[in-house]
Amino acid sequence: MSRIKFGILGGDFRYKILSELLKKDGYCVNCYANSFSVNTVENVAGLTEVSDVIIAPIPCSKDGKTVFLPEGEGVELQELTSEMDKCSDRILIGGVMTENVRSAASVYGIKVYDFFEMEEVAVLNAIPTAEGAIQTAMEESERTIFGSKAIVLGYGRCGKILANMLKGIGAQVSVTYRKESDRAYITAYGYNPIPFKELVSYIGDFNFIFNTIPALVLNRDVLKKLSRDTLLIDLAQAPGGTDFSYARNLNIKALYCPGLPGRVAPYTAAQVLKDAVINISISNMG
Repeated sequence: MSRIKFGILGGDFRYKILSELLKKDGYCVNCYANSFSVNTVENVAGLTEVSDVIIAPIPCSKDGKTVFLPEGEGVELQELTSEMDKCSDRILIGGVMTENVRSAASVYGIKVYDFFEMEEVAVLNAIPTAEGAIQTAMEESERTIFGSKAIVLGYGRCGKILANMLKGIGAQVSVTYRKESDRAYITAYGYNPIPFKELVSYIGDFNFIFNTIPALVLNRDVLKKLSRDTLLIDLAQAPGGTDFSYARNLNIKALYCPGLPGRVAPYTAAQVLKDAVINISISNMG
């Protein structure tokens, strides 16, 4: 296994920890353009030349043209993928791997893997996301979560774990649902099920609102119903599910909290990513 050579391109503090964990396991790791690590190569060409697998940032690209790197490190997606022709195994792993990324990679036969499409990563990342959301709620509110009324919008991976944690610290938890199967589970776990289509009728009753749905669900019609002392925390993938501009006009405290795993628990997040990249690499080289 130690023959695999990883190249880490960009990334946040968890990528620094990721490089250390991979090295500890005996893998060769080189880094370029990570703000928290010392560059071991001079440019992208140098990185791909000594790597089997490239680990790209989360997100890999924000504009669909360039790799998401620190200011001043302009690297075109096309440049990255063309240079990856030097990589013996042509494997690119990162976060939010859009069609632009996949299209640029397909020209060179590069296999693309998205952290956010891996069930094992998504589920385990939901844990620090939920903890970070609760930590933020405790820091930003003048009331305790214990005894408060909290609603979780969405009953996916993060919604399930967040609802369980909120109940565990004494909140009165409601969860929205669209599918009857979700309603059954929500009821079985002791939460109050609310049909999503009826959200506007109930939304004014809550002290804390946690959104996990990556669509504009907290629109003007919904926000108008909120109490002014409600704390709204949006955890959905960019750009979130809240009309933040309108929330500000209403003087509602609405916080967008993307990337919580990397900020509140970078070591745990890095461990999750490490297991994923090793498994992908070994399966492709086996």
